[in-house]
Amino acid sequence: MKYYFLILILALASCKTNTVIADKNTSIKDSLSFELSQIYGSDQGIRLSSGFKDKMKMIQSIDTFNFNRIVAFTRQNGFPNENLLGKSNYKRESVKMAAFSVLLHNPHRLVNEQEYFDLFLGEVKKGLLKKENFADILDKYYWTKSKNKENRRVFYGSQFGKPCIQTKETTNLARIEIGLKPLADSEFVDCAGEELDMPKKKELKQLRLNNQHRRNIL
Repeated sequence: MKYYFLILILALASCKTNTVIADKNTSIKDSLSFELSQIYGSDQGIRLSSGFKDKMKMIQSIDTFNFNRIVAFTRQNGFPNENLLGKSNYKRESVKMAAFSVLLHNPHRLVNEQEYFDLFLGEVKKGLLKKENFADILDKYYWTKSKNKENRRVFYGSQFGKPCIQTKETTNLARIEIGLKPLADSEFVDCAGEELDMPKKKELKQLRLNNQHRRNIL
C-alpha cells in the first residue's frame, strides 16, 4: 500500500512540474510576442500618424532603434517563427510581420554591412527566414535607389520586380548566394541604355565589408 501512495505522490509531483514548465514556456512565448508587437506598433504607428515637423527624421530614428532591437532579438532567440512564439501568437499580424517590416525599412543595413547580411542569411539557412523574403528585403534597397523612377529596377528579382538582363551574371551569383535558383533569360527585363547602379561581379561582399568598416569608423 505504501508503494501505491509513493507512486501517487510522484505522479502528482510530475504533473505539477510539467504544468509549471508549460506555464513558463507559455509565458516566455507571450513575452517575446509582446516585444515584437511593441516594435511593430512603433514601426507602423509613426508612419500612420498625421504629418508633423521633422517626421522623416523621427521615422529614421525609430527605424534605426527598431532595427537594433530586431538584431538583438534574432541573435538571442533566432528569427521570429511559429515554434518560438506559439501558434496563436504567431497568427497575429503585429507578431508575424514585425521583423520583416523593420528589415524592409532598413534594407541598406543588410546590403551595405556584411555583419547584418551574414546574420540574416544565417537565419535563411536555418529555415527561419524565407529566402524569397530575404530577396524582397535586399531588393527594396535597389528599388528605392533606382535611377529610373518610372520603372524602378531591382537586382535579385523579387516582389519588387524583375532584374535587368544586363546584370544577369551577377544577379544569378547573388541569388545562388542566398539560396535562390538562377533566373532564365525570360525572367529578366531589358534595361538597355539605362544607368544601372548595381553591384559588379565579385564586388558584392567587398562592398558590404567596406561600407561596414566606414560605419564603424564613424
